[in-house]
Amino acid sequence: MSTAQVTSTLFQLQQIDLELDRLNAEKQSVTQALQGNTALHKAKTIYATAQQHLHAGEQVQKESEWSLEDLGRRLNIQEQRLYSGSSVNSKDLNSLHEEVQRLRAQHHRQEEVVYEVMDTTEVLQETVQRKLRDLQKVEADWEKESAALVARREQIEARYQETHTRRSQMATAVPTELLQRYDTMRKGKQGRAISKVEQGSCQWCRVILTPSELQRVRISSELQTCTNCGRILYYER
Repeated sequence: MSTAQVTSTLFQLQQIDLELDRLNAEKQSVTQALQGNTALHKAKTIYATAQQHLHAGEQVQKESEWSLEDLGRRLNIQEQRLYSGSSVNSKDLNSLHEEVQRLRAQHHRQEEVVYEVMDTTEVLQETVQRKLRDLQKVEADWEKESAALVARREQIEARYQETHTRRSQMATAVPTELLQRYDTMRKGKQGRAISKVEQGSCQWCRVILTPSELQRVRISSELQTCTNCGRILYYER
């Protein structure tokens, strides 16, 4: 294989390697996207918070209702005593009457508290239902999106395997020592070990080759590198 054929093969190999790099990066991006969905996580957090607020509100309502029931029992007992006629002492009757009035006022205020708490609980219940619907919509959207991502990942994997096979076949045509040199250079030069010569310049760094350098690239039996960026120069015939 002539030097021109080697550089041509290496340049084609580089195009394949760049495609493999791109496919690998896309696969990693898709895999990362499948690890979790920000919108879904946020919707779940909001729904869980709404549920917590509702549970707290329901507990407050229960406690308010218990207080109202307790006041109702106490009021009922004192009213029975007041209207039973068992107390004949005027002082005791006045004291009992005042107690009944106080308990009635407390009972009335507690009723208002219960109604307010019930209204708040109803609002919290509506909020939970609304956040649940939001969550279900996000989950449905994510289900579609994740299915598309899985399908895309499978396509990438198939394309990667196909391209990798083509790469392996092409690499067999390159002498081992030159292939190793190429692979090493790719690692240290942003994935580009070969630079095409266009209009007398290195395509990568845009340095203009001297006439003698250009002549060596065209006819030399050895690989030529750019004096500026160090990449192997490929002249397309």
